[in-house]
Amino acid sequence: MSNPLKRAWNFFYYRFIHAPRGGGKPVPVSALDHEYSSGNWDHFTGPSEQARHEVLLELIYKYSDGLPSLLDLGCGSGRLAAMIDPSRVSEHLGVDLSEEGLARARALNLSHARFESGNFEIWRPAKSYDVITFNECLGYAVHPATTAATFGRYLTPGGVMIISHFRWGNHAAVWKSLEDHFTVVEARTATNDQGQIWDLKVLRPKQ
Repeated sequence: MSNPLKRAWNFFYYRFIHAPRGGGKPVPVSALDHEYSSGNWDHFTGPSEQARHEVLLELIYKYSDGLPSLLDLGCGSGRLAAMIDPSRVSEHLGVDLSEEGLARARALNLSHARFESGNFEIWRPAKSYDVITFNECLGYAVHPATTAATFGRYLTPGGVMIISHFRWGNHAAVWKSLEDHFTVVEARTATNDQGQIWDLKVLRPKQ
């Protein structure tokens, strides 16, 4: 198959078959690194994302007993780790694919958090966690629901998964596909002054 035909087929497959079924779209590591190094993703630490992070924190605190262990997938430059109250978690592990993002996270010198390089398509934790978050990153998985279900097996008994997903593209199909594996415990939305909307949901694996 020639390159133009292959590109056309890939577009058709994603647009009309894969995405409507809740499929995600991976992004090359180089593209992620460029977003950070170019400053395109500086808004993640700015006021436009503040409301979303505040809702995410509220949900983490609400569904945590005692001092929970937190696995922060798609931690990026460490915004969630910087905002969280260190006295309210026993462990905070941030994992991301972008070395550029991780360099910024590590530069924060947060005593309560550590950051590790990993592609959540293949990376797996060495232990279980009380709370696992997919922070605006699940849509980069080839099969978001399958990836989330895999990490659901690394939740401690009674633990929760919290997913933040921007309301754009095939977001509805992604949420629908997750219902095969999880029960929605709580659903919230966050908006900013630009009219952007995020859905945040607390999930527990179905038995």
